[in-house]
Amino acid sequence: MMSLPTVNHYYMHGGVGGSGGPGGGQGGGGGTGEGARVNNHGIHIHSSGPDSNDEIKQKILNWITPLNFFQRQADIFSTWEEGTGEWLLSHPDFKEWESGSGTVLWCRGIPGAGKTVLSSVVVNHLGSNSWNCNTGVACMYLNHKETDVQTPANLLASLWKQLAVDKPLSPAVQALYDHHRPRNTRPTLNEVLGILKAAFADFAKTYLVVDALDEFPEKEHFILLKHLSLLHGVAPSIFITSRPHVSLDPFFPDAQCLEILATDDDIHRYVDTQIDRTRLYKHLMRQPELRDEITSTITENAKGMFLLAKLHTESLATKNTIKAVREALEDLPADLNATYDEAMTRINVQNAEDKKLALKTLTWVVYAERPLTVGELEEALAIEPDASALDVDNVPETSMIVSVCAGLIMVDLTMSVVRLIHYTAQHYFEKIQELQFPDAHTFIASQCLAYLNFTELPKAYGVMRDWAQKHPFTVYSQYFLQHAAKSQGQLELQTNISIFCEKASQWQSLWQLHECSAPWEYTAFPLSPSVFWISVASNLLQITGFLLDQGCDASTIKSSLFTATYYGYLEMTNLLIKFGADVNARGGLYETALQAASAKGHEAVVQLLIDKGADVNAQGGYDGSALQAASAEGHDAVVQLLIDKGADVNAQEGDGTALQVALDGANYTVVRLLIDKGADVNVQGGYYGTVLQTASAHGNEAVVQLLIDKGADVNAQGGHYGTALQAASAHGNEAVVQLLIDKGADVNAQGEYYVTALQAASACGQEGIVQLLINKGADVNAQRERDGTALQAASAKGHEAVVQLLIDKGADVNAPGGRYGTALQAAMMEGYDEIFQVLINNGAIVPQHRRTISAVRKQTLPLPAKMA
Repeated sequence: MMSLPTVNHYYMHGGVGGSGGPGGGQGGGGGTGEGARVNNHGIHIHSSGPDSNDEIKQKILNWITPLNFFQRQADIFSTWEEGTGEWLLSHPDFKEWESGSGTVLWCRGIPGAGKTVLSSVVVNHLGSNSWNCNTGVACMYLNHKETDVQTPANLLASLWKQLAVDKPLSPAVQALYDHHRPRNTRPTLNEVLGILKAAFADFAKTYLVVDALDEFPEKEHFILLKHLSLLHGVAPSIFITSRPHVSLDPFFPDAQCLEILATDDDIHRYVDTQIDRTRLYKHLMRQPELRDEITSTITENAKGMFLLAKLHTESLATKNTIKAVREALEDLPADLNATYDEAMTRINVQNAEDKKLALKTLTWVVYAERPLTVGELEEALAIEPDASALDVDNVPETSMIVSVCAGLIMVDLTMSVVRLIHYTAQHYFEKIQELQFPDAHTFIASQCLAYLNFTELPKAYGVMRDWAQKHPFTVYSQYFLQHAAKSQGQLELQTNISIFCEKASQWQSLWQLHECSAPWEYTAFPLSPSVFWISVASNLLQITGFLLDQGCDASTIKSSLFTATYYGYLEMTNLLIKFGADVNARGGLYETALQAASAKGHEAVVQLLIDKGADVNAQGGYDGSALQAASAEGHDAVVQLLIDKGADVNAQEGDGTALQVALDGANYTVVRLLIDKGADVNVQGGYYGTVLQTASAHGNEAVVQLLIDKGADVNAQGGHYGTALQAASAHGNEAVVQLLIDKGADVNAQGEYYVTALQAASACGQEGIVQLLINKGADVNAQRERDGTALQAASAKGHEAVVQLLIDKGADVNAPGGRYGTALQAAMMEGYDEIFQVLINNGAIVPQHRRTISAVRKQTLPLPAKMA
């Protein structure tokens, strides 16, 4: 049978680093290997001292995304039963995917079939096989309860984080951090996409594992798939799991499909192991033959679902006699809903105290805005509404909490949070909410308020942080407004909220925690929010109206209008305008309310603001204008509306024109709309310099053809790469390279980041494009003093096949220049001993001076015989 070795880290060389919010945690320090290489063009991570680059890198890793899936992977894989899942790793489709490049394997399965655990097995398998080759592995585990933090930008940034943790930081990432840090912002989705694509060039092969795509919100699901498809263009191999109803079209129409269904052997092995961990084992000591009855009956009844097998086993474990076990085996529920019904029946027939604790626990776990930590849940369950303080003697034990809930909840030990046993349980409870938990959100909001009312929060910043450590529920108590907004508007609750809103000192203290735990998005909070602002941000119309009637100053209403439009609160926006909010007021990240609404795609709010006199061409803010904001995010309906209302399609601000930012975000529907409306296809500006260079980098042949047909100059210079041909070559877009050459692109034109298109393709390991460019007349020995030759670039990046091809085509192996000196020195400095040998075999001269020999020895690579 195929072995599944357990490894502690899944990514190239060194230790796992990073920390952060959901899915996060602190990893180990770096190790030897790649992390120890000498590198003259990045920030090296293994230094020491008070201003060490270790600390700089860690700050950037934590800043770029709060997500970190290292611990999530470890926690999920820890639940794997040895011997299960081997069928997947030995399946011909999986083997073909694993050995290929740039392919997509889509594993579809019914709920409870074990897809998530299988994903962790795949990550472990790929990671354990990556140590002796330049392979990157990154994963994401999607969760419907974490959608606030699992945004497309955060998820893609987490992939970069996993690939970059043991690599030197590139100047581009440092520059991105330096750009955003003064603004207190995080990178945009398009910026993340750029650095992620660049990260792939550091690996010979990259695997991405995406679990539970069906748990991602439908709207965001489209955005995530679109950007994953753009990554697919630079050749990572992608493994995706989901339920069968999810579609990957139109982004991955050629994905290989593989059905996931737990095999009978795997379920039998799983149940057999679980029996020995429950009270059932005592029954087996008396009647050993009962084991076969249990395993065979549950396996047959599970219908390919590990989840059903688990729930059945736990249900049987509650039986006190062998007779009761056999009777239960004859009447096992046939599906998940029936099994959940049976679990709720067991809860309801418990003694009154256990039933009360179980129902309160389920209320918190099911309807909380995010997963609660163990400490938060314990304190939440101890809250007594009429008490003057939290009684520590009323805090239940974690084991008791779990035991009364009939197997419906679990403690995630790695993250120390409490979850439902499976996302299908969430759907079950949502269906029965009106019947079983009609006042869940009112109850939670009231409990949060009770906790805050009997707790006098400290005011000093450092003290508040320490307080939250000792009183964990303080952090979650901020969510009372979100729950109040979902409640039925009971008068008593609204009155209590109004009373609490008057306690300015409590708000001031509570808000100190917003950096790590606020319900609102990172870019949206003011530094010192007023009660009125928080009421608007929570879309509490009644309370906002009450506060407006009491009187609010103009600046407060202005800042709150930005917030209401950002979140798309139509009624709230209208209310604020009625009370005098200026629709053209300026300030904040998006400069105007119209830009904020446009950036988030809130068409009805955009229409309202325009109807109320908003200037559609106002400039400034993060995106530059409302049209640029909508174009950057792909909101085509908003783009059409703004143009119809007079927006200038060629206005330039920030990252260029609306056409440039739409192309940068791969929003091709918007691109065609803007071109149809007269957008200039030769405008200069932005990261890529021209729109043709942007489209070429993204590899969209149809858009490149459209731009050329509309008059785009194929040899226009500018931007990061210099020319469209260099951008397409660096990103591996061979069809676009051929098209540009056919349309007259100069194959030897020199650019900014790389000398020529050939050097760009060589540095990025694009063997097919290297061959194409040489066939079209590219000079294999072209260089610039600071950059060296294509051969040096390929040698420095470890692309052996490209090195051999260039040599075969006449590249001078001893040509001097660039930061390394020669191709041989590049291979030595970066530790690629195979390429070193290829160059030696083809006549490269070995330098004898001590400095180079010392650099080689630091790599712990064997010296060639001529130098030993």
